[in-house]
Amino acid sequence: MATRKTRDLPGLAINHGAPLFVAKEERFKQLLAPLETAGSVTKYNGRVVKINGADYSKPLEPLALGGDGYTSSPDMNSMCEGLLQGVHTRFGTQVAGIERVGTEWVLSAKDGAELGRFEWCVVTSHTVGHPRWEQVFGYTPPLQTLAEQHPLLKPITSPLSSVSSDAIMVAMVAFKEEDAAAVMSLNFDVAHVTDHPVVSRIVRRVSGPYVSLCVHSTPEFAAKYQFVYGSTSAAAKLAADKWASDENKKQEKIVLEALMHEGSNVLRELSCSLPPPETHIFGPILHRWGSAFTYSEDAPTVEASLAFAVCGDFVGQSSANIYSGVEAAALSGIDLAANILSSHSRM
Repeated sequence: MATRKTRDLPGLAINHGAPLFVAKEERFKQLLAPLETAGSVTKYNGRVVKINGADYSKPLEPLALGGDGYTSSPDMNSMCEGLLQGVHTRFGTQVAGIERVGTEWVLSAKDGAELGRFEWCVVTSHTVGHPRWEQVFGYTPPLQTLAEQHPLLKPITSPLSSVSSDAIMVAMVAFKEEDAAAVMSLNFDVAHVTDHPVVSRIVRRVSGPYVSLCVHSTPEFAAKYQFVYGSTSAAAKLAADKWASDENKKQEKIVLEALMHEGSNVLRELSCSLPPPETHIFGPILHRWGSAFTYSEDAPTVEASLAFAVCGDFVGQSSANIYSGVEAAALSGIDLAANILSSHSRM
């Protein structure tokens, strides 16, 4: 549920993660119903197709989603905002330490400052227990340290270290609608590109008076540049000393240019030429979607005696799928909430 915005262009919202999500199970649809009524979730009415990147003479094929397609409105963050109505939130803060003090969980920042005390600690991302954390931020994953202090947590934190994920690179660019006639003429909103060494997906989106394009790389392309991050990404902001280096910026430029070049070539084969650089009102910029597709057969859940739990989009996912992660995350959260409420009723 990732969206890039800028104060300089009010109304511009680029969904650089999943452009839509699919609902299959009825209990997930029940969760969506009030959000749909409120307008923060809508049925997806765009056209999703498949393109053969090795033979452009083949016609575009409609892509079956395998369920009901939805999107979040006005951008992909809106669904989360709808779910968080009335909840105190604190974004943009990196949790570097987790400590059990008496009957409370104490969270701390990288500098040791206390961020808050809580009755329960629920982790919704595998990265805080995964080796990738140390690769990105340069120190031991917080949950690894925590499990060494509290061995009871190992059965639910240890599986996080083996969660599989496929990273992709995303190049984003935006134009004013009047400058993007060729882009607007494309007869798809999301194109999955098969048999291409670099490009896996092209996403078009209209946001207010703006048109944006996202070019998603293949996991294989991203793997070649596993230590390159977009300098404007959240990871770069949280670990600026690591990712703001001249060397990273040099590699970032190489990756961005390659991805935009290959994306432009795919569009050119579809008789679409990108607007010239002087009309680009935003970007191109690079984002590394490090956990684009996470999957694990394990389903780590609750250690009630320590009031600690884990859920997330990877739970119960047997393979990578860009459209199933939102439902997987929601269902794991629903199951976890029921488990926590049940554990409280037994106390």
